[in-house]
Amino acid sequence: MEFILLHLIISSFGVILMRNGALMLSKGATALSTKSHFSGLRVGLTIVALGTSIPEVAVSLISTFKNEETLAFGTLIGSNTFNVIFGLGLTTFFVNIRVFAKSIWRDLLVAIFGGILLFILLNKQLIFNIGANYLTRTDSLILLFCFFIYYLIIFTNKKSRREISLLKAQKHSSFHNSNKQTIIRNIIIGILIICVGAYIVVIEALLLSSTTTLTSRFIGVSIMSICTSLPEITTTLAAMRRKRHDIALGNIMGSYIINFLLTPCLLTIKGEAFYDYTLNYDLIFSILICILCVTLVLSSKYYILNRLTSILLISLGILYYITTYLRG
Repeated sequence: MEFILLHLIISSFGVILMRNGALMLSKGATALSTKSHFSGLRVGLTIVALGTSIPEVAVSLISTFKNEETLAFGTLIGSNTFNVIFGLGLTTFFVNIRVFAKSIWRDLLVAIFGGILLFILLNKQLIFNIGANYLTRTDSLILLFCFFIYYLIIFTNKKSRREISLLKAQKHSSFHNSNKQTIIRNIIIGILIICVGAYIVVIEALLLSSTTTLTSRFIGVSIMSICTSLPEITTTLAAMRRKRHDIALGNIMGSYIINFLLTPCLLTIKGEAFYDYTLNYDLIFSILICILCVTLVLSSKYYILNRLTSILLISLGILYYITTYLRG
């Protein structure tokens, strides 16, 4: 028991590093877009949007080089599930979110599309009886192409909701009055802090897996995913406090899309990435949660996500984590 407690304490230190590093990276990136004469959308969306997803990216890369693809896939899938269930669930518990902007609808639909596409690519053998349970580099190119098209659409939309939110964020950035060298240094430091924190968390997770009966799948979709989701949850709650509900929803969907269309591509750096079919349960649940959100919006008279949405999402989340624990 003392051994497990020690691992949890060390892991907590790694989580704190990842969270602080992600916040430093995001703030530095928004300040950089202000100092440079580039669009806040172009700089911010490529760095800031990735900022809160960097912990998942770092964990996935480190897990891959440790030959723990199941841990990496589990973390990506579990992180998306946790973000939607508790990020959106907590937000809609306190306030109603009206979904009327075209960009929000676009993100919701792209998120669902990304999840379904990833599921098909990972289950080629089961669905089409071709290939094996691996994510190949060809699969990664397909995901990257879809991600590129998605970003291209955003870049051509000058009135993008995210650009507005980023420009607002720039005004409040703690690095706004710093020079470019200081800002770039802070961005680099932020990335390094995230990598160190992610390395600590992955190593502790592997030790926990080897010294207990917990599987890599369970650790990935529960413990690791919750730890790496802290930057997204923090950003979402901060947006809610500022009554920027569209930004709160956008953060969740943006992270969801990155985790399913971009980050999996990094797992094929060494070659084909092994996929454990037992993760299908978790992946399908994550996709269904997104579809449920769209259904709830469409069934609402004024396209609103309200407290009923919150109760339903959190209840399903609790049920999901109970079944995940029982499955081991």
